[in-house]
Amino acid sequence: MPRRARVTLLALVSALPCAPSGAQVYTRTNANGVIEATNFPAPGYRLTYPGKGTLIHSRGFRGGVYRGEFDAHIEAAASVYGVASDLVRAVIRAESEFDAFAVSSKGAQGLMQLMPATAQRLGVSDPFDPRQNIFAGTQYLRILLDLFDGDVALALAGYNAGENAVRRYKGIPPYRETRGYVTKVQSFLGTPTRPLTARAASYAPAAGVSRTAARPPRQRPATPLAPRVYYRYHDARGILTVSQEPPGEGVTYSLVRGGGR
Repeated sequence: MPRRARVTLLALVSALPCAPSGAQVYTRTNANGVIEATNFPAPGYRLTYPGKGTLIHSRGFRGGVYRGEFDAHIEAAASVYGVASDLVRAVIRAESEFDAFAVSSKGAQGLMQLMPATAQRLGVSDPFDPRQNIFAGTQYLRILLDLFDGDVALALAGYNAGENAVRRYKGIPPYRETRGYVTKVQSFLGTPTRPLTARAASYAPAAGVSRTAARPPRQRPATPLAPRVYYRYHDARGILTVSQEPPGEGVTYSLVRGGGR
């Protein structure tokens, strides 16, 4: 593959829309040998797997040893949704390294790196609020565990690649990133073969906790420390547009990082 084509593929695939967990990316090589990408299936395009992107830490992130700052939220969410707290903690470590303001080059946000569509689906008003994010991510784990009959490895694969990919391959998809992700989380758990959760009917809250009470309280939105991300694309009239809102389905665009905030 020509170097120019490889570079174009990398630029385009890394700039695809923030999509729900089951969304896909399609690519093709045009007449000039340049690889084009889109999130909308179209003639001549082939299905590819773009990965979740590169983790971008907030400017205030210093790394190091986790000191339990989010344990209260983790334990509460684990209790409500019937998911082992050590599993939740391991997923957070793999996804964001406990950086509440982390984003990814694909637009995932917060501790458990929720995609915007997933966050919206789970009722999150502020993905950078640790409690909301952890509750939503734990609820999503509960959904996946129920979907895959309590199989932790399949649930983790679904968290990374989307439940539809796991269904399509009837197991962990043959994606290097996804298989590495499952192995990484299991290594954080130390004993991946032990049962971590029991199947819960419709991921019901723990006894005595109402579904309304189970939802994290709406809080005043926090100010993210992560870099601004802008979408650069040509609109229907061919005019170059730069916006913080992604374009509609089928539009190929690039991501532009602005200054921190």
